Amino acid sequence: MEKYHLRPYTPADAQAIVDVINATSMQVLGYPRGVVDAVGNIWAFKFIPFTSEKIVAVNEQGQVMGYAYFTNGDNIVTELGGAVHPEYWNQSVGSALIAWAEDRAIAASRNAPEGIKSVLQTSLFESEHNAIQLFKEHGFAPVREWMHLTIEMQASLVVPTLTNLLIRAMDLDNDWDIVGPAMDEAFADHWGHIAEGSFEAVEQEQANPESEAESERPTDDSYSNASGYCFLALDGATVAGGVLCNAKLVERNDTGRVGSIFVRPAYRKRGIAKALMLTAFDAFWKNGFRHVITDTDANSFTDSTRLYKGLGMQPYRSEFTYEKEIRPGREVRRLDM
Repeated sequence: MEKYHLRPYTPADAQAIVDVINATSMQVLGYPRGVVDAVGNIWAFKFIPFTSEKIVAVNEQGQVMGYAYFTNGDNIVTELGGAVHPEYWNQSVGSALIAWAEDRAIAASRNAPEGIKSVLQTSLFESEHNAIQLFKEHGFAPVREWMHLTIEMQASLVVPTLTNLLIRAMDLDNDWDIVGPAMDEAFADHWGHIAEGSFEAVEQEQANPESEAESERPTDDSYSNASGYCFLALDGATVAGGVLCNAKLVERNDTGRVGSIFVRPAYRKRGIAKALMLTAFDAFWKNGFRHVITDTDANSFTDSTRLYKGLGMQPYRSEFTYEKEIRPGREVRRLDM
């Protein structure tokens, strides 16, 4: 068994970490899941927040064997992600990385409101059998399934006209002030949402305050929401709903992704979500994309899978949220209807 130690991540580790991610992904999934963007940040299927704490496992030669990140948004639900190079599986590296994240989650839970349950989560694809077994051995259990869907478009699609509503492209620089509240309202009935006022507000010291250096760090938004592929449905000046899409993906370069779609509760069951999806499909089609993917809660309270399947999208893989209780207490998340 090769000796190793854990140390904090440095920006110089970015490419080595991506190499670890892709070595594991190619063996388990058959496609790459990591990339270093134009300004040196790591994308691994989804963006790893700048404010995440990161750690690497290195051997005696200084080679990166594995890495993990820990994200703390509210001290109640924290997140762990990472990978170990296949050459170093079954050498306790993964266990050490999980233990590090659990220690960070325990520290964060001390800043959560008194009496509130706190948890540590991770996301794993169904084919990641070794990782799933490892997390189960550390006390994690599956709590939610996420369905990934795809469509191979064969022809341009007709976008329906909405009565008394206008669909227009979103201005990604200037529309967030009106989009943010609409998204908050739309996602208030989603699994895991923590309602405002569900516990007494207390002053919290975040485990990972965003440093001045991080806030000033340059960003490469090419893997995020793409201009010309994000749209809003407007009722006058009111955002009724919207769809946010990515036109550049880590996995493959011929695919677009619907990253998020939302409709405010008062505007549901009026065909808005369908019109927004078809508007996004139309944008992808006109720009040469034929393959579009998305993912959604397989047990969505709003039955989102019905929308996607009704548009011709088909499931092609499953992802699961695994969770471990860090501190017992009152559950403040929305976990059922």
